[in-house]
Amino acid sequence: MVKNTALEELDSKISLMIEKYEQLKEENRLLKEKVAASDAVEARLNQEIARLKEEDEMKDLELEDIALRVAKTFGIEEFIEERELKAS
Repeated sequence: MVKNTALEELDSKISLMIEKYEQLKEENRLLKEKVAASDAVEARLNQEIARLKEEDEMKDLELEDIALRVAKTFGIEEFIEERELKAS
């Protein structure tokens, strides 16, 4: 049975620590990349949400305009205006 000297044991432990450090360093790099990619996806999704909200608001305004024009055509615009006042 071969006995390691204290220096050899220390060298072995230091090598293991360096190896673990390198593994953790790589894992950290990969996690940073994932976070950056997630941030980019989040930014794109936030832009898409903002665009869709704006589009939705425009559609609502368009529908209100159409409803008002239809109401005017049938002479019931007062009813529409009252309903809008109550909704506010």
